[in-house]
Amino acid sequence: MFDGKAYQFGVIGAVNGALVLYDKQTQSRWSQLFGKAMEGPMAGRRLEKVPSTMTTWGQWRQLHPTTTVYVKPTAYSRRFTAAHFAQIAKGGRGPIQPEDLVLGFEGDVQARAYLVRRLAPQRLVHDTFEKAPILLYLSRDYATARIFSCVIDERTLHFTLTEDEVLQDEETESSWHPVTGEATAGPLQGRQLQSVISTFSLWFAWHGYRPDTQLYSEEAE
Repeated sequence: MFDGKAYQFGVIGAVNGALVLYDKQTQSRWSQLFGKAMEGPMAGRRLEKVPSTMTTWGQWRQLHPTTTVYVKPTAYSRRFTAAHFAQIAKGGRGPIQPEDLVLGFEGDVQARAYLVRRLAPQRLVHDTFEKAPILLYLSRDYATARIFSCVIDERTLHFTLTEDEVLQDEETESSWHPVTGEATAGPLQGRQLQSVISTFSLWFAWHGYRPDTQLYSEEAE
């Protein structure tokens, strides 16, 4: 919606490995990954990103047992399975490749991407982006990744991942759900970490639109 007017979108093709959308009102062309109009009367405008989580159906049902789902098989369905994500995550070392899977996100100015197979050995990473402390979590099956702000009430928290897949902050020893970011036990129970909007993408598709992206860790570059 722009200026109080709803826009309708469709798919017109693909560029740099990502779908290209168009709006029926102005015929402008939009990037699927970034929600930004690249050509046409709306060039430069951006759609508001809505937080979402790409995960397995089993994980989602644990969190939201009453959820209903619409499934439409596609030619790319094989890419979105836990087994496929695990295969990518165990891809070993070496320089980044066009078909590598990354978790990318944008800040006010910069963009950063995390190479999934580099995250697999540790699965929990503290980082700083645009001077803000953040936490990145990768699930045991490598199919779910989340990025959170580490700040609660102007205090930066530092986390460890327990053997039973629970986040625990060192400052208060509260327990946190690694997918929802909600504190489930301890002094901060009921509080929630702010989620950072991120996108799973193939590297060549992400890099095609944000060639200025910073890769996490010099070794990944």
